[in-house]
Amino acid sequence: MKYSLLLVAGALLFVQFAHALPHMKRESVAVAIHSHNSIHHSEGSSSEEESPQAQLIIYTLAEIAKLSTWILEKGSIVIKNTVTELKEIPVKDELLQANITRMSEVAKDAGEFTLKEDEESILKLLLSMVNFATMMDDYENMPADSKLKHTLQTALENNGYNKFESEFEEKVLQMAKNFDVAFGEYVKVLSPEEKIKQAKLLKWYEDFKAETDEEKKLDKFGEIFDHLS
Repeated sequence: MKYSLLLVAGALLFVQFAHALPHMKRESVAVAIHSHNSIHHSEGSSSEEESPQAQLIIYTLAEIAKLSTWILEKGSIVIKNTVTELKEIPVKDELLQANITRMSEVAKDAGEFTLKEDEESILKLLLSMVNFATMMDDYENMPADSKLKHTLQTALENNGYNKFESEFEEKVLQMAKNFDVAFGEYVKVLSPEEKIKQAKLLKWYEDFKAETDEEKKLDKFGEIFDHLS
């Protein structure tokens, strides 16, 4: 998967950051996932949560959680069907059987997940994403000429992996566009004094937009929380 590195690093980043969020903000993220607004404002939230920085953090976490939910829902179907096909292979060596077992367990966990408006659901979602993304990254990094890679690839492609990959890439690109809009809204509400204080963050954003290498862009994105914390 072209974006498997983004999946793994992104999920790990958000798990780490979500754990660091105050209890109230984690609940706000859960609520924001079900909101269609680019920047979510909830009734009864504290002045701290209504700050531009807090809203940008909440929005960003909610967007990655929405994408993660889609990945687990659609990806689990692809993996379950792939496992069914692989189990029909009459002779399976130890390595293939180990991969079948792992895929089955990850798909089961992903397929049983239901997103709820509470903080524990968010953390479980992101942890499930780490497991799913790491599994797919391990698959992508197998030697291209190995028998195991060929067997898994054939079964995955027979069960809709290419379509899943294509749709995922489209969603990643759309999420990036949505983030541009959200960040633009964030900048609009900053006062001249706040813009001076947030000069490093604004400079980070310009560098982020200018980066074209996917892996470097992901690394650069991870720096946002250094400026928002």
